[in-house]
Amino acid sequence: MGRDGSGMLKTRLGTFGYMAPEQHLGRPYEGEKVDIFALGVILFVMYSKHPPFNAAFPKDQFYVALASNNFEGFWGKHTQFKDGGSAFYSPEFRDLFQCITELDPDKRITMAEIKAHPWYTKECALTEADVQEIFQQRL
Repeated sequence: MGRDGSGMLKTRLGTFGYMAPEQHLGRPYEGEKVDIFALGVILFVMYSKHPPFNAAFPKDQFYVALASNNFEGFWGKHTQFKDGGSAFYSPEFRDLFQCITELDPDKRITMAEIKAHPWYTKECALTEADVQEIFQQRL
């Protein structure tokens, strides 16, 4: 992987708001790690109906809160207008999202760790009919 055989990529690919911070900073990156980061953004959008930040870039106030471990500030901003307030995001979801969007790619969670995470392994209380109804409401 990578043209020089190092396993690192350098091309800035992807949708701006889904790109990992190492891509925005022009640093060499590992494809799987930036894909996991993008997965976290997608998961957040599916759960919240809006993105977690504009971009994983030092000038984005929402991402800076995450990157600097100001989780209370990040989640506080995202829950202030949600039904249920701070309870909208479960502690397991918060932890998983924070692990997926970890600033340091070497500390970012892996796919195997995601599949073993309590949020991922938790039994879903919704039936197929419940999910279909929710999607119908979103149309």
